[in-house]
Amino acid sequence: MKEMKCQKAIAVLLALIMSALTCLAQDKVDSIKSFIRSEMISRKIPGIQAVVIKDGKIILSESYGTANIEHNVPVNDQTLFSINSATKSFTGVAVMQLVEDLKIDLLKPIGQYLDSLPNEWRTIKVKSLLNHTSGIPDFVDTRRGGYVMGLRFEDAWLKVRELPMEFTEGEKTSYNQTNYVLLGQLIEKVSGMAFEEFIKIRQFIPAGMSRANFGDSRDIISNKAPTYSLSKSNSHNLVKGKTLERTWEEFPELRATAGINCSANELAKWLIALQTGKLLHSSKLLEVMWTPEKLNNGSLGGWTLGWVAKRNLAPRAIAGIGGSRSWFYIYPERGLTVIVLTNMKSLGPENLASELAGFYYPELKSSNGGNLAESILPLYQLSKQKSFANVNDTYDTIKAKNPSYEIAERDLVNWAYSVLVLDKRPNDAIHLFRLLLRLYPGSSDGKDGLAASIRAGAAGT
Repeated sequence: MKEMKCQKAIAVLLALIMSALTCLAQDKVDSIKSFIRSEMISRKIPGIQAVVIKDGKIILSESYGTANIEHNVPVNDQTLFSINSATKSFTGVAVMQLVEDLKIDLLKPIGQYLDSLPNEWRTIKVKSLLNHTSGIPDFVDTRRGGYVMGLRFEDAWLKVRELPMEFTEGEKTSYNQTNYVLLGQLIEKVSGMAFEEFIKIRQFIPAGMSRANFGDSRDIISNKAPTYSLSKSNSHNLVKGKTLERTWEEFPELRATAGINCSANELAKWLIALQTGKLLHSSKLLEVMWTPEKLNNGSLGGWTLGWVAKRNLAPRAIAGIGGSRSWFYIYPERGLTVIVLTNMKSLGPENLASELAGFYYPELKSSNGGNLAESILPLYQLSKQKSFANVNDTYDTIKAKNPSYEIAERDLVNWAYSVLVLDKRPNDAIHLFRLLLRLYPGSSDGKDGLAASIRAGAAGT
């Protein structure tokens, strides 16, 4: 009799514990939903999909807002978004699949696979193309848009071959589209298949991505959300920084760099397949792909093989990032993956995915420095102790102690915009943008951000 009472008591206790855990889990989901809606308002995002994967299972999948503003089409879980440069992660996997097939050696020079390359390019290792440490010049004009000198692709591709190397291989990480055009050519050469066909057969189909495709603004794609951005000028009905306008995306020659359209749920299938041996059979190759390269000076570069090395501190984060609006962050040691796809091209901080991760692991929240690059953290910690007004002096102090100390432009942009947009501290953001422009005088993000911070500061917002 006593044994039965004891068993009943244990059963009641377990039921209470399970009920409490269920309530806590629901509270977390409700908090995440509320956060997403709030971020949509503050960042002026029309439509969004968000998925969280834990230990290989989808534990959250949400769709909000409007996919097509003109026709008032809502976002649902079938809506396709362009992932832009996050396509490079698929290219990285493709190369590693061919490594597993023994058709590519990462340490071999690209000249052993592709003919008619400039002499200086021929000796560059395949892995240096993947992690953007090649030093090969970029044929895309990142400041003005389009290709170098305003040329057509064919002419720009010929012109860039005449340009000198930008730096010695392995000296630094420098994001570069030429690297991935070469990788696309490499994949086609050794596989004997068109790049898009290779990705479809070796990745889309095994992962169950039945609706994923390649395309841009010229293509008619069913259920695809167009991309919007804030107006850059005052013209007709457009008001700079306030009204929305469509952006034109065209990259037919750059499929290995950008061009995939998919939903967050399909992307989740791909990421689960990647981490469960369906795309790469060797877990060792997965680890190789996700390990950042050491630069010539011994520091870690900003990219792994096709992926952004977003966080090298524990818990480390590997990411795919595209078009300033699509993100997927993987935290391998935590078994956590977060996907966020939107139809709003923004200058805002690239931290929506990591903020969602922060609901599960608080150290990843931006308020705890969780989204900051490793190079930013010393400056962040010292500036936080003193004042952001002294951030220039603090940078000089760190630089004097460590002459090799460098901060990438993109990392500083993300930090400054986080302070401006998320923390709503425009006066502190002003100091960060001024440091950005001091280090990178030509930064358009820096100029736009400084102007926005000054306006926000004057308005008292």
